Amino acid sequence: MADRTSLRERLQAEPTVACFTIWQFTPKLIFVPTTSTSLHPIRWATIVLIGLPLTLLVLATITGVTQHREWGQSVRNCVRYVLWAEGSLLLLLAAFGLIYERASRARDLQLYPPPGQLIDLGGYRIQLYCTGQGSPTVILEHGLDGSYLDWRKVQPQIASLTRVCSYDRAGYGWSDRSPQPHVPSVMAEELHSLLKKAGEQPPFILVGHSMGAFNALRFADRYPEAVSAVVLVDGTHPEEVLRFPWKQKVLLRFLQFTTPFGLPRLRKWCGGRDPELQGLKVAVNCRARVFRTQYEQRAAFPASAAEMRDATQALKIPLVVISRDPAVGSRPAGEQRWAQLQRGLLEFSSNSTQVVAGGSGHDIPGQRPDVIVEAVRRLIGNLK
Repeated sequence: MADRTSLRERLQAEPTVACFTIWQFTPKLIFVPTTSTSLHPIRWATIVLIGLPLTLLVLATITGVTQHREWGQSVRNCVRYVLWAEGSLLLLLAAFGLIYERASRARDLQLYPPPGQLIDLGGYRIQLYCTGQGSPTVILEHGLDGSYLDWRKVQPQIASLTRVCSYDRAGYGWSDRSPQPHVPSVMAEELHSLLKKAGEQPPFILVGHSMGAFNALRFADRYPEAVSAVVLVDGTHPEEVLRFPWKQKVLLRFLQFTTPFGLPRLRKWCGGRDPELQGLKVAVNCRARVFRTQYEQRAAFPASAAEMRDATQALKIPLVVISRDPAVGSRPAGEQRWAQLQRGLLEFSSNSTQVVAGGSGHDIPGQRPDVIVEAVRRLIGNLK
C-alpha cells in the first residue's frame, strides 16, 4: 500500500514521471518503427506526434469511466504536457522551415534564373522565353501541370527552323499568379496581351500539349488573323472527363500550405525523376502558388470544357493532331476512348490531319519531340 501511495504522489507531482510511467504501461497502440520499415522518418514522426496525444486521451477516458481519479488526473496532466511540448517543437520546426525555404529560393535564383523576359500584364508578370529567328513564330503552350520546361527538347530544334517562344501560364513556373479565372477565353486573351507587349509579330503557329490544346484552339478562334496553323499534341477533348477526387484535392492543398516551410523541397516531391533536371525543376515547381494554381485549374475544368463545346465554328487553317500510341497504354478500353476523342479533335478545322507518335505515351514532347518538330517543319514549308 505504501508503494502504491508513493507512486500516486509522484504521478500527481511530476508530469514527466507520469508520462514516462504511463508510456511504459500503455498498450502498443503506436507502433515503434524499426530499421526494416519502409516509412520515411517524417511519416513516423507524424504518426507519433498525432498518436501519442490520442492514446493518452483514450487512457484518460478509460480511467474516468473506471473511477481511477488519481490516474485520470495524471493522464490529463500528461496530455497537457505532451501537447505543450509538441506545439513548441512544431513552432521551432516551422521557423527553421521558413528560413530553409527562403534561403533555398534565393539560391535557386542564383543558380537557375528565369531564361526569358518577365512581362508585366497589369499587376502580375508572365515569363516569355523566345529563341531563334524567322517567321512564322511558333508558340508553345504547356499542359495542365507543366511549365516552359516541358518543351526543353522541342524548342531548341524548332529554333533552328524559325523563331519559337514558350512561356509559363499565370501561376506556373516563373510567372506570377493572375486574379483572372483559369478558363481558355481568359488565357487566350492573356497570351495575346503577352505577345503584343513583348513585340512578337504574327503570323503564329500554335502548339498546345494536353490541356494546352484548349488555349491554342481558343486563341486561333478569337484571333484568326494572327494564326496560320495549330498543332495539338495529345490534346484534351471537351468531352473528356477529368476527375478531381478528394484525395488529389487534399494532396494539392497539403503541398500548397507546406511549401513555405520547405517540406516538399526537402522531400523532393516537386523535382521529378530526372537527376539532371531535378534542381531546376525544384526551383521552378516548388512554390505554393504553383500548387494553388494546379488546384484551381483542375477545379475550373468543367467550365473550360463547356467553353470549348460552345465553339461551333470550325477553323479554316491547317490543324495537325498528334496523338499518343494506343499500344503503349496499359488500359485498352481507356486507350480506345482516348483515340476516339483524338479523332474528334479533327473536327475543329476543315483542314485537319492526324499523326500518331509511335512508341510514345502522353508525354510526346519528352518522348517523341521529333514528331512535333517534323509537323512544324512541314507547316512552315507549306506556308512559305
